[in-house]
Amino acid sequence: MAAGRGRCSGVVPDVREGQIAVTTLLDNILAKQNAPAHDHHQFSEIRRIVTMPVWGGMTDVEYEEYNRLNVNAQFFSEGWRLFNVQADAVAIYEATGGLLAPVKVGGGKTLISLMVAEKAYRKGIEKILLIVPPEILPQLLDHDIRWARPRVSISYPIFSLGGRTSAARRALAYSNKKGLYILPYSLLSVKDTEEVLNAIHPGLIIADEGHRVAKFNAARTRRLRNYIEDARPEFAVMSGTVTSKSIQDFWHLAKWSLGDNNPLPNATSLAMEWAAVIDATAETEGFVPRGMSAAMMPLVHWAAKNFPGEYPETVKGFREAFQKRLMSAPGVVTGGGDIGTSLTLANVPVVDKELCPGWPELDELIKGVTERWMTPNGDEIEHAIHCFKWMYEIAGAGFYNELYWPTPDNFAKRRILSASVADEILDKAKKHHVAGQDYFRMLRSYLTDCPKSGMDTPMLVGAEMARNGAANVPPWLYDPWRYWRSLDFTGRPDRDSRAVRVCDYKIRAAVEWVKGLTEPGALIWVWHQEVGKWITEALTAAGIECVHCPAGDAYNRIIIDPANKDKKLVVSIAAHGTGKNLQHFQQQYFLQWPRSAVTAEQALGRTHRSGQAADELVVFTNLTLEFDQCNFASCLNDSLYIHQTTGNRQKLIYASYNPMPKIFPPAVLRERGYSPKSLTTEQQRMMEEKFGTDILDSPNL
Repeated sequence: MAAGRGRCSGVVPDVREGQIAVTTLLDNILAKQNAPAHDHHQFSEIRRIVTMPVWGGMTDVEYEEYNRLNVNAQFFSEGWRLFNVQADAVAIYEATGGLLAPVKVGGGKTLISLMVAEKAYRKGIEKILLIVPPEILPQLLDHDIRWARPRVSISYPIFSLGGRTSAARRALAYSNKKGLYILPYSLLSVKDTEEVLNAIHPGLIIADEGHRVAKFNAARTRRLRNYIEDARPEFAVMSGTVTSKSIQDFWHLAKWSLGDNNPLPNATSLAMEWAAVIDATAETEGFVPRGMSAAMMPLVHWAAKNFPGEYPETVKGFREAFQKRLMSAPGVVTGGGDIGTSLTLANVPVVDKELCPGWPELDELIKGVTERWMTPNGDEIEHAIHCFKWMYEIAGAGFYNELYWPTPDNFAKRRILSASVADEILDKAKKHHVAGQDYFRMLRSYLTDCPKSGMDTPMLVGAEMARNGAANVPPWLYDPWRYWRSLDFTGRPDRDSRAVRVCDYKIRAAVEWVKGLTEPGALIWVWHQEVGKWITEALTAAGIECVHCPAGDAYNRIIIDPANKDKKLVVSIAAHGTGKNLQHFQQQYFLQWPRSAVTAEQALGRTHRSGQAADELVVFTNLTLEFDQCNFASCLNDSLYIHQTTGNRQKLIYASYNPMPKIFPPAVLRERGYSPKSLTTEQQRMMEEKFGTDILDSPNL
């Protein structure tokens, strides 16, 4: 097959009597790595990138033989097979020593992790570190590993670092035991992380759900980065949502895992230049912006040669060329196992919300946020992005978190102070708060009427004044800022918080949905803990038995146990929306829709995944107000960006809808406090073709 058409350089396995020796099979994969060595001091990064071979997976014959060689005999004879993407991922790791796998949610990443660890262990890497989300650790230890052992070879000892004291973790890390060490991402944030990493000294690190370390400068990423840059271990990363808005989300992951096979520049400065073009706004797509140099053009020419089509020498052409290079780079595996279950999102809004107790008060609170930029506590909202937090509570769930000052007596007991000292501290804190409100009022006026480039958010404006005083801002803004800052003091207390329930129109709707179920088991997804408590109380009051499942190991075990498939569970999206296999549930209701495309894709993937027995999975939503519709539209917008960047199909894009959701231009969403990715003209056209052309330009929240 010609180069660029799925296979690489016409390499075909040597088939003899229907058998392929494992060495021959791996040699064929390794042959795809045999491009001439490049002198990186002589050739540019772009030359390295365009001369990397094209990788396109195995043939059907190779897949079958790879299964014969890697699936335990009994299961192979019974017809059990790896998904093609699993075979590709493990084989490419064998060939290259690295793996970047933006495998779609539910595509079998856990088994890939365990098999990659086995390949590493057998080739002499004595210590392997597998990093997983903490909420899936019980499932991995209690179920997934036991499920995998009879199907594939797992010969390494397994040690879990989760659930241990700091001293016990360090003792295990220093034990020098050979095998697979499993570390929850949460432990990357504790003080002894680097000590533990260095003590284990893994030769391979596998990051399952690697988007957990997408933020390059986050503390957990920095600790992991320090070890990787010092020890240079092999690295494999998998995630169904490896990027949300920018290639900067996964550039470092690609560099760590792929090395010279990285389809992005390995040099930080060059990678950021590429990001400036690939993540550019839609308005720049038709011409060559200042940040796009002639040195980038060879990638456009490479794409035209290897993947025939039209690639203009513009931002649009470069973006399309980069996607082709990313998808075909040696070490990159995309896709996922075939899911024989259709997915439909059915929205059932509340039609009589005005008749519900508390609606007039809720409506007034919504107007306070959207029209007067005032929180329910009477505080000024200084920027559109801060409106979202309040609207997600008020409009999205019918409650809000009230902020209030503690009494002097309570504060005195909390801080172990005398009543007079407590009263004095609280008085100073209240004066600081009032001064802050005066400043935020001026700040909102400034950001609305006269923002400057590089000074268009509260943080940027504050940083500018901290550096240069009043040099670049008007005195009417600087003076209240300086006064507010002068009133700050060490140990200043913040206000306490308590949930205030206002209108239960969505709670009532969820109860009615549960009452109408024809099958016993169901998941009711919520974001806020208060909403979880609220719906649990309402279901119980209606005589419906249910279990509230916030974060915690006990709830992890309840939700992943198939024996509980006939129970009604109120489930936290934050705690259980990633990593878990919940295909034993079919009926589900999103009382609150997630706040991001990544979270939405992950949550849907808990049930819409390989192993789901239902022919059709219908997910019910309650998008009643235009705030809900905007939030959903923002997720759709960014799901399309992820699809276009990684080539990984997103559930929100290919799902069916009843009825079709409303869509909004990115500019309108940003005005409402969202931060969607700007779409190109072509991407906007794709959105309109999928969801219709009835775009609302001026939604009233």
